[in-house]
Amino acid sequence: MTSSTTTAPSADDKDQQPPTTKSGTSWPVSIRLNKENVQSGRWETVRWSIADLLPRPLTADDYYILTIELHLDQRTAYRFNLNSQAPCLFVLCHESDVNNQLIPVHISASQDEASSYMDGEHHVLSAEMPVAICCWIEAYLSREGELIDSGRKKKKSGKGRSSGN
Repeated sequence: MTSSTTTAPSADDKDQQPPTTKSGTSWPVSIRLNKENVQSGRWETVRWSIADLLPRPLTADDYYILTIELHLDQRTAYRFNLNSQAPCLFVLCHESDVNNQLIPVHISASQDEASSYMDGEHHVLSAEMPVAICCWIEAYLSREGELIDSGRKKKKSGKGRSSGN
C-alpha cells in the first residue's frame, strides 16, 4: 500500500529564504518534496523524493527556494556531472525535530559535495538537472576555464635518486 503527501514549509522556514535573483555564480530554484509511506511486508517506512524542481523562484506555500552556488574549486565535479548520462542536482535535507519532515537546506551540482554529505549520514536527494541550468554551468565552465585535476605527482627518475651503480 502506498500513500503520497507533499510537505509544506513552515512560516519560520519561509522567513529564512535565500535571495531570488540569478547571477553568473548563483541561481535560485524552487523545490517541492514528496513524502510517501511505503508498506514492505509488515513494516511501513517513509520514502522521500523531490516531487518538483523548477529553475526559478516560486513563492507557493509548498515550495522551498534554494540557491545553487558555483565554486571555482568544484569545476572538475561540475564537468563530471554534465558529462554523465543524466546530470543531477543534489539537495541536502535536515530532518525537523518537531514533525519528522525533511527540510531542504542546500543544493549543489557537485557529486563530490553530495557524497561528502552522504558520508556524514545526511539526507541527500537528487533530481534531474533542468536543461537551462546545464547550459548555465556550461557557460560558467567556459568563462572560468576547466579545472585540471593534477592528481598525485609522479617522482622523476634520475636526479636525487640512486642510479644503482
